[in-house]
Amino acid sequence: MADTADVVITGDSPFFGGAVHKKRMMRHRMAIVSGETIADLYPVHVHYIQEITRLHLWYADRVLREEGVAFSDAMNGRVNIYRNTSLYDGEHHPTRGDVDPAWERVLGRLEEIHARHRGATARFEEEGLALLWPYLEARIRQEGVPLDLLEKTDRPYECWSRDDKRERNNIHIDNLYRPKSPLSDMFIPFAASLIRLLRDAQAELPGIEMTHCSTWMNSSPKFQTLFPRRWMENAEAQREIGYTYGYWGQFMDRRGDFHARNGSKFRETGELPFPSLGCECLTEEVLAHLESHFPEAVRYNAERDRAADGGDGSEGVRAEPG
Repeated sequence: MADTADVVITGDSPFFGGAVHKKRMMRHRMAIVSGETIADLYPVHVHYIQEITRLHLWYADRVLREEGVAFSDAMNGRVNIYRNTSLYDGEHHPTRGDVDPAWERVLGRLEEIHARHRGATARFEEEGLALLWPYLEARIRQEGVPLDLLEKTDRPYECWSRDDKRERNNIHIDNLYRPKSPLSDMFIPFAASLIRLLRDAQAELPGIEMTHCSTWMNSSPKFQTLFPRRWMENAEAQREIGYTYGYWGQFMDRRGDFHARNGSKFRETGELPFPSLGCECLTEEVLAHLESHFPEAVRYNAERDRAADGGDGSEGVRAEPG
């Protein structure tokens, strides 16, 4: 199993707007004057998008050959290409029945390429990426790369977020500590922000008692330490690989680049290095576990609260454990 300290957790939220957006637009204007390309502006992100798209195309071809599903089903429901293009509006998706005529035309051309290179996956990857690149590049230009993710005012729990669909507290993860890792140098702030999220969930949703998370991170021993034993006892492996970051997030490293080692393992075995698992247990159990096993995280939150209240506790809030 790969070292998850070098893997980033990625989520769905586009980082677009406000002061960060103004900084990005200024950088774009300067790039136009200096003649810089998109690869000059965002070399790491460009490399990630190119390599993850190649991996998506490789896996879609495998699904088509081994499972016999429709081309559109493989491209929309089993890989995460659409959301990386400029056609995605941040809300609507073909798997929900939403229709995007422009994307359907792209898929038609992509299917022609696949038919032309049936059995020659490398050629499908190469020509498929060339077809998709204008849409992928346009989205990179739209969003750029977040300059300071923790400046976002709508992420009070830092890497964590939640929803209450299906009458449970569903938690999601995204690495706002980039290029640091929540599983190594930022582990205490990571645990502390989960405590804050769960406490607020209990206060705001007193009728919802279960906390649930479906992610490849549940396969990481370090991540598992955040939860009580019952969390893994209730683990359910996902039947098939879907299009979300709960599966594909393991292919981005802590810097936001493509995780080459995990990608190679996936190609060699056809199996995710870290299977996506759905886990859940009582929110009260998770909180009790965190507060008893991570006293540094409890102190971190207490000092953070004192600092926010105007007390002189800011020096005690450390960005790193130890």
